[in-house]
Amino acid sequence: MVTEKPQKIHSIHILRGVAIIMIVFSHCLGVFKNTNLITNSYLFSFLNLFAFNFTTFFVLIAGFLFQHLTYKFDTKTYYLSKFKTVVCPYISISIFCFIFFHYRYLSSLPWYSSTETSIISAITKMMLTGTQLLPLWFMPMIIIIYLMAPVLYFLSKKSLIIAGLIAMFWVVMFTKPDFTKPFLNLLHYGPVYLTGMMIKQNYQTIMKSVKSNLFLVIFFFCLCFWIPFAYRYISHLIVAKLYYDTLQKIVLFILALYFLDKLNHKINEGRIYKFLSYMANISFPIYFIHEIIVLELEQLLYISPLGYVIKTDNGWLASLGAVIFLVSTLIVSVSIAKIITLLFKNKAKYLIGAIR
Repeated sequence: MVTEKPQKIHSIHILRGVAIIMIVFSHCLGVFKNTNLITNSYLFSFLNLFAFNFTTFFVLIAGFLFQHLTYKFDTKTYYLSKFKTVVCPYISISIFCFIFFHYRYLSSLPWYSSTETSIISAITKMMLTGTQLLPLWFMPMIIIIYLMAPVLYFLSKKSLIIAGLIAMFWVVMFTKPDFTKPFLNLLHYGPVYLTGMMIKQNYQTIMKSVKSNLFLVIFFFCLCFWIPFAYRYISHLIVAKLYYDTLQKIVLFILALYFLDKLNHKINEGRIYKFLSYMANISFPIYFIHEIIVLELEQLLYISPLGYVIKTDNGWLASLGAVIFLVSTLIVSVSIAKIITLLFKNKAKYLIGAIR
């Protein structure tokens, strides 16, 4: 059992910054809704597939850090911390969504009814499924995982190598379900969380194995990426019926840990490191805020003279537009997060999540 504070793993911190950028980017790509884009443009198709499901990184990081911090695990302290930094901002952002996005719908309903949809039942359903705003589907699922912390703590003391390998097989067979179904999402991402714990528990062994078989691991990642990419253009690929997106991100995560491992053994002062570190520090507020910004920017673009760009079938134009959307969304999200922090100080974490 680990009894002293372990060394900080800077690579994980950087990957959190990468993950939030890619999650925002995937939603920015979603602004461009022409159904022919993927068919017409290999570039847009590549970006769409690569940016998709970086949520897996967040879940892996959460599992990794849970295993990393078991030396100080205390159930009461853990639950209180998650309530303050996860549940409270989830509630506050949801209230904002109910007022600004769902007010017309909710105001047409009765407050309570045992026979039809009411304000109370509609809000309850949205809170339990995270459907009040696209990225919030993640919250009910991750909250369930947090509630399972005592069980996960017990498992953290056991060898997880077999469980982790089974989990990597499971996510291929049990495809990612509809985002409105938190318990089915738990069945998909729960094993991913366990895989994150396994990677931390066997970190040095895994890094040595990757070093010895680097070409093979890279080839496996490329295969996991190429199959779903090719399936978009070659419909008779039998193996494409399996689900590779989550496994692809798990392998990419392991590769990224390997290539970034040197960050854990030196003082890091480069500009790229500082930028990604800053994005990691503010990742939680960005997660809660960014989709609101995307929706507003999309509406502004739609009513502008450039509104036609949203429906373009030009993959290069859509890709460039998504990058511009990404930069704009990050700038506005960070600015709003900083303003809220200046106004509410330490209480801001209850509204938009904590800035580390």
